[in-house]
Amino acid sequence: MGRGKFSDERYDEIKQEVIDMFEECEIDTYPIDCFEIARKLHYVLHPYSTLDAAGYLEAITISPDAFSRVEQNSETGMFEYVIYYNDQDYNIGHIRWSIFHEIGHCVLGHHDNPPGNEEREEDEANFFAKYAMTPPPLLNVTRCSCPSDVEEKFNTSGEFSGYAYEYFQVWLHKGPRDYQDFEIRLLQLFHFTISAA
Repeated sequence: MGRGKFSDERYDEIKQEVIDMFEECEIDTYPIDCFEIARKLHYVLHPYSTLDAAGYLEAITISPDAFSRVEQNSETGMFEYVIYYNDQDYNIGHIRWSIFHEIGHCVLGHHDNPPGNEEREEDEANFFAKYAMTPPPLLNVTRCSCPSDVEEKFNTSGEFSGYAYEYFQVWLHKGPRDYQDFEIRLLQLFHFTISAA
């Protein structure tokens, strides 16, 4: 096992899923746009403010932040991922994190899993969201020197920027000495010239 809630290998798999997603969606600027990613992945976004009273009550009961599920499109008959998110009670940084968290559930295939692994799936989606919003290699090359730098450059909430900066410091001081291959891919995607060691 690794230093966190699952193995180092699983953390690296999730990081690579994020980078694959950026490449598929042609994301190459920051702050990283969760709305554009959802659009390009053909995930449907429903803000809570567009729901009727009964729908809003159901949504807020399921989650005060956001949730996702597979629904059948009544017009096409196709099944699709739908992400519902609370756009009324939180700032944009929190909303973006919530959407990335739900994108993580979809990308990582959690909706296809049988019940029983919800805690692990939440941990994986949390990590996916953190890495998608604030990949440490990007924090490094953009010279984030404090949580407020993270908040300003990556459009995060103040609370999240502290967690992201703390994770960045762990990555900086306890991770591999050189960029890994997938981190080089990430930086090149965002137009930073980095060569392998």
